[in-house]
Amino acid sequence: MKGTRNLSLSCLLGAIFVLFSAAAGTGWLYGPDVFLMLGAQSLPSDFLDVAFGFLAAFGSLEVTGALLLTLTAGLFLGGRRGLAGRLLLAFLATGLLEYLLKQFLPVLPVPTGFARTQDFAPLIVADHSYPYPSGHALRATILLGTVYLLSKNGLLRAGVVLVLLGLLASRVYLGTHWTSDVVGGALLGIIAVLWAFGKED
Repeated sequence: MKGTRNLSLSCLLGAIFVLFSAAAGTGWLYGPDVFLMLGAQSLPSDFLDVAFGFLAAFGSLEVTGALLLTLTAGLFLGGRRGLAGRLLLAFLATGLLEYLLKQFLPVLPVPTGFARTQDFAPLIVADHSYPYPSGHALRATILLGTVYLLSKNGLLRAGVVLVLLGLLASRVYLGTHWTSDVVGGALLGIIAVLWAFGKED
């Protein structure tokens, strides 16, 4: 029953993601994005610069990819092979969709003047034309969403939510993504996790 609810919710969120992406691509979200970016830029803090810079590294493809591989290997060895396979498939499929959207969905990039600090320099760089959706938000949501659903510990779950929210906020605070980029990436990540957990092993 829970698996069926997850699949139904993932379908609903998928429709919302399509509509939200269309709104971003037509420029309807540009005004709110600029407003929220200016608000984030009005909160200068050395502590936040360091904390959010660290979280930016955590959301990189190298770090989240390695952690997800470790997590899925543990699931596989623990007998949950179906879930491990679906998580890997979801990670790869949404990564491909992210790449395609960044090539073809015409969302204006964030001006370089908004960047607060030097962002984490990844080892793997894929050239893209547009910023939507945020890959950091997508990958972190898949990884931390999986940890959240696997955990039964309330304190750990609360910590996971706080880390994820901090990472999502960091993309706007550091001036690397519009809020709509982050929301789109997080939505896609939630869809991926719900789909992966939508079938009982």
